[in-house]
Amino acid sequence: MSSVSIVKAEPLQAGFTLLEVMVALAIFAVAAVALTQAGMGYVNTVKRLETRTLAHFVAMNKAANININQTWLEGSGEDNIEEQGQHWLVRTEASTLPFSQDVRRVLITVAPVESGADKSGNAVTSLVIFIQRPAGQ
Repeated sequence: MSSVSIVKAEPLQAGFTLLEVMVALAIFAVAAVALTQAGMGYVNTVKRLETRTLAHFVAMNKAANININQTWLEGSGEDNIEEQGQHWLVRTEASTLPFSQDVRRVLITVAPVESGADKSGNAVTSLVIFIQRPAGQ
C-alpha cells in the first residue's frame, strides 16, 4: 500500500497592503480637495451674481424714482439705501449733453455697503438714463 500524504497549503493573505491603502487615501484626498475648491468657486460665483442682480434692481428703482418724480439732477450725489434686504450706496452723476441743455445723462452706480466698512464700496453695477428738464423749470 502506498501512503498518501496530504499537505495543507497555507492560506493566502486577503486584503490590501499598507502601501496600497496609503496610495488610495492620497488619491481620495486630492480628489476631495479638488471637488471642495470647485464647489466653493461655484458658491462664490452664485453669490457675486446674486449681489449684481440685486444691485441692478436698486439702480432701476432709483431710475424709476427719478423719472416718476421728474427730478432735475445737477452734479453728483449719493444716498445710502436699504433695499432688497441689504444696505446700498447709490451714486448719481448728472452731466449735460453738448447738443441740448434740456437733457441730462445720469449715471447711476450701486455698491453694497458691508457692515462695519466705509462708504467707498466698489460699484457692482451701473445704469445710464437720460432725463428731460421738467416743464416750467
